[in-house]
Amino acid sequence: MTTSFSKLLTDCLQALGDSDASTWSRTDVIWPWAIEAMLAFPILRPQIQTYTLLANTHEVTLTPDFREIISVEYPIAHEPPDYLTRMNRFDPSFYTTDTHYDIDRDYRNSRGWCLWTSKLLPIGAQIKINYLANHEIDLEDTTNSLITVPDEYENILVAYVVAKGYRERLGAYMQDPTAHMSIITQMTNMVEKAEAKYMELVERAQAKLTDSRMSPHMHVDKFDRAY
Repeated sequence: MTTSFSKLLTDCLQALGDSDASTWSRTDVIWPWAIEAMLAFPILRPQIQTYTLLANTHEVTLTPDFREIISVEYPIAHEPPDYLTRMNRFDPSFYTTDTHYDIDRDYRNSRGWCLWTSKLLPIGAQIKINYLANHEIDLEDTTNSLITVPDEYENILVAYVVAKGYRERLGAYMQDPTAHMSIITQMTNMVEKAEAKYMELVERAQAKLTDSRMSPHMHVDKFDRAY
């Protein structure tokens, strides 16, 4: 990935015909819309995290970028690898063997996700998690701050922001008592075309995807204006 967050913001403004950010603030508006676009992007990035346990436990708190599990390896460094199998942790037989895991919300902290294992993992043990993650959103408006969405999909992020911008303008016109109906109709058509274009680009990208970077449970039913 070589596209910087700064370039993404500039490309969004140019696509909206607002290169000088006189209509939409680069920092206050386009920036959060670009973040929304990356969070809504359905092709996730595969990550691997190895945890070293600091106590005897059945529970491991997962990283904040976790979206969906791929595999859980325990014990690690075996050849061939040893993978746990998923089972609902509320199943009466969950704790009867040492070979199961489950993923559940982290209700204790009211956010994030936890990994549960049927085996009581000993202090010092290591467990490896393969998972699909959100794209990086802790970014800066600099050329050195690179987005994690592949370069080939930047146009999808731009299309998302354009659709947001057009809908925001439509909302403003509809609340303006002096706005002519012809302007509102024209803007409505622009919104519909922009959202349809975004959906087309997403569906095309999903159709061409040939590896496991996309969650099999992630799909877009419609343009999400309030992700």
